[in-house]
Amino acid sequence: MGLFNILSGKTKVAAANLDQLFAMSGAMITMEVNANLIPKGRGAVCFKPSSGAAFENATQEFTTVLQSMQHDDGSSYTTQVDDFGYEWIIVNEADTEALVTEIHVVNRTLEDHGFGPALLCSAFRFDEKTSSAPVYWIYLYKKGTFYPFVPTGQERRDNEKELTLKAIAASDLPIEPDLSSWMAPWGLPL
Repeated sequence: MGLFNILSGKTKVAAANLDQLFAMSGAMITMEVNANLIPKGRGAVCFKPSSGAAFENATQEFTTVLQSMQHDDGSSYTTQVDDFGYEWIIVNEADTEALVTEIHVVNRTLEDHGFGPALLCSAFRFDEKTSSAPVYWIYLYKKGTFYPFVPTGQERRDNEKELTLKAIAASDLPIEPDLSSWMAPWGLPL
C-alpha cells in the first residue's frame, strides 16, 4: 500500500481465497452429525450484474460449464434477480461435493474475468432435522469467510443458534470473526 493510500485512508481489499469454499464439503458432514442439519443440495452465488461484452462472456462461460455438469438425477440451475438488482445463480445438486464445485465455478469464472468486485456472497441451504426450518451458511466473497444465518420469521433471526453453529463449525470453516459482518440476507432464493 502506498503512502498516498495511507494518508487518504484508503485500504486495499485483500483478494478472496475461493478455495475456502471447498471447506464446505467437509463442514456439511459436521453439520449433519453435530448440529442435526441436513444439507438440502441447494446453493447460490449472488453478484451485481454488469453490462458489456466482457460480462456476457463470463456469464456464458459459467453457464456452459454448469450445463455440462448437470445430470439426469434432477440437478439444475436457475437465475433470479432480487429486489436490489443483484443476480442469484441458484444450483440444485444432490451431490454435496458437486454442489460446492459448481458454486466455486461461478465464483471463479467471474473473478477470472475481472468481476470479483461484483461478487457479494454465496449461500448453502440446510434444514433442521426436527423442524425442517431453513439454516444457511453464507460465504462472504470479499472476506473469504463463512457465517451462519438462521431466520425464524419475518425479518427475525436466531442469534443464539447462529453462535452455537459458529462454535460447531469453527474447526471446519473459516468463520467471519466480525459479527457486525453477519448480514441478514432476507428472502434468500434457496
